[in-house]
Amino acid sequence: MSKIFGGRYEVLERIGAGGMAIVYKAKDLLLNRVVTIKVLREQFVTDEDFIRRFRREAQSAASLSHPNIVSIYDVGKDGDTEYIVMEYVEGRNLKEIIREYAPLSTEQSINLARQITGAIQNAHEHHIIHRDIKPHNILVTAEGHAKVTDFGIARAVSSATVTHTGDIVGSVHYLSPEQAKGIQSNEQSDIYSLGIVLYELLTGKVPYDGETPIAIALKHLQQQPVPPSKLNPRIGKAFETVIMRAIAKSPEQRYLSAKDLLEDLNHIQSGRPITWSAISQEDDSEATQTHKGMGKVLAPIGIKASVPKKVENKQRRLWIIGGLVLLFTLLGGGFWLKSYLAVETTKVPDLIGKTVPVAADFVEQAKLRLDQEFTYEFSNEVEKDRIIAQDPKADTSIKTGRSVKIVISRGVEMGQFPDVTIGQMSLENAINLITNAGFTGKISTDTIPHTTAAKDAVIRQNPAPLADWPKNGDIHLTLSAGPEWQTINMPNVIGRSSNEAKTILVDQNKLILKIETEVSTTSPEDVVIRTIPNSGEPIQQGSEVTMVVSRGPGPLAQGLREQANNNRVTIAQIFANEPAKRKEQ
Repeated sequence: MSKIFGGRYEVLERIGAGGMAIVYKAKDLLLNRVVTIKVLREQFVTDEDFIRRFRREAQSAASLSHPNIVSIYDVGKDGDTEYIVMEYVEGRNLKEIIREYAPLSTEQSINLARQITGAIQNAHEHHIIHRDIKPHNILVTAEGHAKVTDFGIARAVSSATVTHTGDIVGSVHYLSPEQAKGIQSNEQSDIYSLGIVLYELLTGKVPYDGETPIAIALKHLQQQPVPPSKLNPRIGKAFETVIMRAIAKSPEQRYLSAKDLLEDLNHIQSGRPITWSAISQEDDSEATQTHKGMGKVLAPIGIKASVPKKVENKQRRLWIIGGLVLLFTLLGGGFWLKSYLAVETTKVPDLIGKTVPVAADFVEQAKLRLDQEFTYEFSNEVEKDRIIAQDPKADTSIKTGRSVKIVISRGVEMGQFPDVTIGQMSLENAINLITNAGFTGKISTDTIPHTTAAKDAVIRQNPAPLADWPKNGDIHLTLSAGPEWQTINMPNVIGRSSNEAKTILVDQNKLILKIETEVSTTSPEDVVIRTIPNSGEPIQQGSEVTMVVSRGPGPLAQGLREQANNNRVTIAQIFANEPAKRKEQ
């Protein structure tokens, strides 16, 4: 039976998971529509800080109404489980699209960029910063319609920032320099992350990558990105300028608002000049850009500019100070990236008996990966679709990031059960047939009377003939005990013909008949003289009885025949009167 949240939302399937919540596809039974339910992970139900953040997601996102933002329908609590009900989007996340299709064309990239920027602009106008803009949090339908989701770490501008709690928020590949430093993030932080997404759309790569999260974060702070046109020469200069301005390390050098960024994207799409443009070029690798109305020359990151010596020295001092602050923060243990340095190994969780979705959650919490090449085997002990083996074994200490292989139960092996009721098969032959068919379950029997089947013949079976049955399933056979005998009184058949007596004794009373004959002077031929046992004595049905039949008249019978001829009467009439006469004498 599937889970129903709040007596209304029936879970259909699990469709994803994040660090804080598990996501399900569900059906709203009241409004008869498909929805998405985001459920807070069980390990956080007693953590008030996580619950507050989870509820804050709903409160923040529920205030937003935009065609490119996933709508929030409901917020609830089922027992100890906190959940949010939101719009279900049929599509793929942008990260999957990038992996399969990047680099995208300029037209495709601008179309997606304008939709995402419009969503971010709407959030910023409501004083909400997403703070985790990345391709994983952007859903795209088959028609190319983009929707931003997961405002799980979004909070109002006036709220405290992540440094006050020390939590790790956002993906390090898309993290702004100010977030990496741990200082307060703002609207420009979302613009920086979006710029990284645009860079990846057009090149298929992120500008900063490394072996560890801390190495990537330091590149956000220190390293200049390779201009995207170096990786994809088809990128126009105007679009590259927009991207480089969006990912400028200083928030002041980025777009001041998502509205400004959207305006330049609209200009590129329509072929009009953008807000910033290159104004000089000293050589093939040098160019400068100026902002309309500002009057000072600003160079996008990655493109050299003529900078006064005093300004260059000042920048160098600022970088040295920033580096020292970062170093002291790391040494003091307050910087959030310390968690990556501290966790080198982890223990493999016990996955035996768990379903794959539950196992995936446990593996993810242990900072490991679940190998997607599953092995399937039959199991008599573990039910179907649950894990029966894992590698490495539970409690093994291994490095984080490694994959765990699992073997999944196919359930008990099934087979087509043979028909053992054919031809009054004996129990021995039936067992041989069942064993040869590969069935190993316990065989039990019972016995009942049967009017036609021979004793010990198989007359019934469970499972039914040709049914699909577990190879180790229990089997029950019913055997014939022969006819069902009862104790009766011996019928009186004396004086009756042998055929009449046989019908009464054999057909009607289920007795086994033995016939004897003898000469009788009193009984006519073929008439029953006596029976063994005597009439009226108790006898078991199925028992043998003896019937004595007259085989012809003796001297008395001969005299009676002569008398009959003289008096013109039948022998039967004379015979009927003879006992009375003898009695009178």
